[in-house]
Amino acid sequence: MLLEFDTMNEKEMYRMVHEIYGEASYDNAKWRHPELDDLTEAVKEEEQYFINFLKNFFQKKENKYYVLEMDGKWVTALRMTSLNDFYYLESLETAKEYRKLGYAAMLINEVILLLKKRGSVVIRDNVKKTNLASLAVHKKCGFIIDEENGINYLTGEQSDAVYGMLYME
Repeated sequence: MLLEFDTMNEKEMYRMVHEIYGEASYDNAKWRHPELDDLTEAVKEEEQYFINFLKNFFQKKENKYYVLEMDGKWVTALRMTSLNDFYYLESLETAKEYRKLGYAAMLINEVILLLKKRGSVVIRDNVKKTNLASLAVHKKCGFIIDEENGINYLTGEQSDAVYGMLYME
């Protein structure tokens, strides 16, 4: 089932962090604190950082989070910002135990169907050039590589480490 959030309470935010972005919290803690053997506190810091990010994210009415729930579990999520004439997709993430089962593509396709009911759909995203799984999912959902060096449309920064992906109906 597709869940659409234009706001979240703190319980839902923590659910998001633990069910979908837990691995990312651990990886970020490991990256920021390579000197630590026990990352317990560093992971908690990363989780709180993400919660604070979400609180700020939901302050803007053009921002939404989409979650795919299967059998009561949140399995994959993405965030979306509506900009001038397109949607900017970020942070597509699938919980580790649900990867390679088609859930990310299912989420993207369901979001596209929902957005089509509201009007024309143009979506931009950035995918790391080395993330072959995400590139395959995007292509499966109708995205093309539009820019050799992707642009973060929220900051204007360009990166040669990512492709700029484009979906147009």
